[in-house]
Amino acid sequence: MPWPALGIIMRTDPLFYELFQTYPQIFFEIAQILPLCPYRFESITVKTTEKRIDGVLEPTVEKQPIYFVEVQASPDPQIYWRVLRECSTYFEQRPNLNDTLWYAYVIWLDKADDRGFKEAVIYNEQKKQRIFSIDLIGVLKQLPTNSLALNVLSPLIVDNEEEVRQNITTWVELIHQANLSPQAEQRLLMVMTQLIEEKFKILNYEELCEMLKLTPFEETDSFIKAHQKKLQEDLQKDRIALLIKQVRRKYRSARSTLVKLDANLRRLTLKDLEDLFVEFVDMVSLREINAWVNARAKVNTRIQTQQEATPM
Repeated sequence: MPWPALGIIMRTDPLFYELFQTYPQIFFEIAQILPLCPYRFESITVKTTEKRIDGVLEPTVEKQPIYFVEVQASPDPQIYWRVLRECSTYFEQRPNLNDTLWYAYVIWLDKADDRGFKEAVIYNEQKKQRIFSIDLIGVLKQLPTNSLALNVLSPLIVDNEEEVRQNITTWVELIHQANLSPQAEQRLLMVMTQLIEEKFKILNYEELCEMLKLTPFEETDSFIKAHQKKLQEDLQKDRIALLIKQVRRKYRSARSTLVKLDANLRRLTLKDLEDLFVEFVDMVSLREINAWVNARAKVNTRIQTQQEATPM
């Protein structure tokens, strides 16, 4: 059954990354891979650009493959090139891993949206493909009935809400049988329930949560942290835009100068930007602003370096 609306689809991406982070094995079930060691799922922010690589599965032991995963819920003719760029950036910033085998998987919620690889696929020295496309619905229909991936994602392959009501108890029971930790089981049930609400708006998410004794998605730690991060990012963008506007008015700066300043401001924290607003009134030149920004950015870099070097 096709998904009812693109706007609804776009909200599912965080659910899949929540799913893979909670239980990485679900990705390997979908990709039909038998990993030789446990994996951890990470979302990584690229330091130089502040862009985010949503899904990386890193092995817990050396010399095992790294897997990149992208969940795609709408047509995107550039998706494979973007995935390839993210893989390149990952290894560019981790030269010690340059000899590590890697693969990238694009998981399509609707295979009809996939326009194919074109030239954006590369091969290793054994002529093995590095980038793969997965038809999620097709894969789910082939998984055994006791598959954890199938039971969490079963709402994607049923045709109506009546089927949900008939089968949800079975799905939940099979998830219980996976012998997960209480926290992991709760999170997987939450993902399943949210998918039901996304696809079948007649079924109320809060009612489903109450029925299954779940914590609503909006109240989970992962959602709260993601929401807070997004809020901070939006505030930073607003502050930067306002600062650029004020500089343009005060100093009549050229566009190239403003572009460079914009890039430098992105190195600052939200608190830095708030401090700069206070200081800006008394600053008399663009050179003074740049010196202030560079000094604060160096402090942030030093603090970040110290934090990364400190053992957890």
